[in-house]
Amino acid sequence: MKTIGIFTTSRAEYGLLSTLLDTIENDQYFEYLLFVGGSHHLDSQGRSIDEIEPRGSNIITFDFLLNTDTEKTLTQSMAVESFQLSELFEGYIFDYACVLGDRIELLPIVQTAIIFRKPIIHIHGGEVTSGAIDDQIRHMITKASHLHFCAAEAYKENIIKMGEEAWRVHNVGALGVDSISEEADFSREELFDQFRLDISKPTVLLTYHPVTLEFGFSHEEQIRNLFMALESFDFQVMITAPNIDTGHEKLFELIHSEVARKSDYIFIQSLGIKRYQSMLRCVEFVIGNSSSGILEVPFFKIPTVNIGDRQTGRIRHESVLDCTYLRESISKAIKIALDHEFKSSLEKMDYKFGDGHAAERIIHVLRSTQVDQKLMRKQLEFSYA
Repeated sequence: MKTIGIFTTSRAEYGLLSTLLDTIENDQYFEYLLFVGGSHHLDSQGRSIDEIEPRGSNIITFDFLLNTDTEKTLTQSMAVESFQLSELFEGYIFDYACVLGDRIELLPIVQTAIIFRKPIIHIHGGEVTSGAIDDQIRHMITKASHLHFCAAEAYKENIIKMGEEAWRVHNVGALGVDSISEEADFSREELFDQFRLDISKPTVLLTYHPVTLEFGFSHEEQIRNLFMALESFDFQVMITAPNIDTGHEKLFELIHSEVARKSDYIFIQSLGIKRYQSMLRCVEFVIGNSSSGILEVPFFKIPTVNIGDRQTGRIRHESVLDCTYLRESISKAIKIALDHEFKSSLEKMDYKFGDGHAAERIIHVLRSTQVDQKLMRKQLEFSYA
């Protein structure tokens, strides 16, 4: 029996990892330890640790985030995290270290795994998001990792172009699709009653994160233009919390101010996996700049109004409507998202990120891969000058 140490530090990341955890629980060869830290402990992010803990005794928590989102305190949080990780890697026995995505707090995990000589599994590498520092972080993790599981063939090719040996890189599809069942876990009536929404009124789902490499528009300008565009339409708007990145406190403040003055706007820190997927079946479209709007939402064949540069570089479905930070551009994209002919055209759209069996493929590769010198000694697979 081999043990995979799986690390999660945000609600979105755990939502994707949950299907991998389910698959491991039913596997005879692997088991896992789930290390839960970061924003999972924060009330402002919905305290998603409460959703995770019922999984059982193989959950290990660590809490390292300081109270503010400045560059200084986020850097200090990473130092605290490194100290805690040294204790976790020393105190628990596991055979692999697994991380997903591109959050800044994954870097201390990868760094510690290198020192403790653990093979590193990276999920969702090879993607491009040039509007955020996540891009640099993702590629840094790629160069440290021993096995790569990506969501599309183009992302696999990107990783190989970075000098990674082709046998290490596997296109398995997007993990987030694995958990989508044919039937919603919550009905429209249940959800709208729970959140006190008007079931007869059009509803949209909004998630907006800080854009860490945007220099032309402040966070205040971005979010105010978004809300001004929404004012032109008669929607109920469900808003979820922004990520813990530099600038998120200002976004929180502006969102709460808007919710306070709008009776048909509702803020919820985190919907959780099942409620989120069920809500996607009930909304006219999603709006904001979350990666979910690019990766998972197209599976439901509903529009995504994607604002600004945060997701620039990712593969697009026809359902994704890109717009700028300007009010007029956002309004134009919303009008297209509401167009009946456009929505009808999405029914024939092919989904580009797999078929819902990513976790099974990951486990299959791990079963057939030896942890030996070949795996642990990274080589650059291109000609030296």
